[in-house]
Amino acid sequence: MASIQLSFSVLSCLFLSLLCPASASGSTTDAQPMRDVLALASTDMSGRATGTKGSELARSYIIGRINALGLQACGTELIHEFSFTNPNADTIQGRNILACQPGSLSDHATAPLIVFSAHYDHLGMRGDKIYFGADDNASGVAGVLAIAEAMQKNPPQHDVIYVFFDAEEQQLNGSRAFAAKPLIDLKRVGLNMNFDMIARGDKGEIYASGSYHVPVLKTLLAPLGGNNGVKLLFGHDRPEQGQDDWTKQSDHYAFFKAGVPYIYFGVEDHPDYHQPTDTVDKIKPEFFLGVIDLIVKASQTFDQALLTIDFRQKN
Repeated sequence: MASIQLSFSVLSCLFLSLLCPASASGSTTDAQPMRDVLALASTDMSGRATGTKGSELARSYIIGRINALGLQACGTELIHEFSFTNPNADTIQGRNILACQPGSLSDHATAPLIVFSAHYDHLGMRGDKIYFGADDNASGVAGVLAIAEAMQKNPPQHDVIYVFFDAEEQQLNGSRAFAAKPLIDLKRVGLNMNFDMIARGDKGEIYASGSYHVPVLKTLLAPLGGNNGVKLLFGHDRPEQGQDDWTKQSDHYAFFKAGVPYIYFGVEDHPDYHQPTDTVDKIKPEFFLGVIDLIVKASQTFDQALLTIDFRQKN
């Protein structure tokens, strides 16, 4: 990866997020997930389009957070490169980021593992307008980092892979590349938890999509709703729903096609979806942090449940 000069504002965000605790006031705007979104959706990162300087800045930020948490590369490198051809027949280089954490089970190397994922790319610049992508999907990246931080304090029993996909906005090319050449046998993956647009509390609702295919996931998740007024809903996962079926609409689809059970957390489309107005100021911190708490608890619930339940059996 070529070295680049970070601007003052990005360096400031990076410094704060890596080294500084939340302020003594305890303001929700100072919480780490909010700071992660603020950094990733900054003007400096210019919308994080694949193959741009903004994308490289985003990777630098995410890798800084990974290193600060003490996570390790899954192989020899954190960055996994892939290429694809865009609609203009240009060859584009994409870069996924993968980090691993071993489980505490004595047989963790053969037990099921969990993949937590979110895409870090967005639409970038169009003309002179920045498509900031605060909800889509700086919020999901912050969600994966929040789970990683929680699992440093309370280590998982099963092996965990944290994946930050590139080129989701370009026909899910990052997750497609991962599934085509996985670092691990995908048959070992007991569950994929994918996060894409989890910060906008316009309706006070967050969906957990995917339990139609594995009903026991709904049974495990249902008791976790209600925190900070977050209403947990289920759906958007039935084939007869057409475009309202989210199964094919984010990076969990690559796992689904490989037979891996998934839960996809996301809000319904809002007026700022894929618009320059998807900015940090539209996020209600209380809702977002309520969702963060929900997905952290969900990660712990699924880690425990995998000891006795095989989600692949579609219970």
